[in-house]
Amino acid sequence: MREDCVEQKGVVIKKEKDKLTVKIEQKSTCASCHARGACTSLDKTDKEIEIKTKDTADYQIGDEVIISIAVKLGLKAVLIAFVLPLVLLLIILFANIKLFNLSQSLSALVSLVFIAIYYLILYKQNHKLSKEFNFQIKKK
Repeated sequence: MREDCVEQKGVVIKKEKDKLTVKIEQKSTCASCHARGACTSLDKTDKEIEIKTKDTADYQIGDEVIISIAVKLGLKAVLIAFVLPLVLLLIILFANIKLFNLSQSLSALVSLVFIAIYYLILYKQNHKLSKEFNFQIKKK
């Protein structure tokens, strides 16, 4: 594994002209625990990731693959999806309470509306973001 990338094993489940869909199993940290067999934790889900590639002819449905993404892109995704909205929420919340003298409940409601708008804008920018956040794929 390259140090500047995060890798994950997956299976090709769908193949199109210029993109592959890969299913990965996302496990929690307790999945590696020695007591996992006796545990009732259900913290394991399958995720599907679309990977744009010109080499779709090299892959077949059912092929085991390794997908990777640069660590810096992963960190940027976390910043955009979680850190920035939290900071915005707190700034808007405190500004509404201190500057506009709104009640706490109304301030919370206004803050949530702004965060909903933020995520809507982020959703509308999906085509731009998908160009920047691209995964690499290779056969296992």
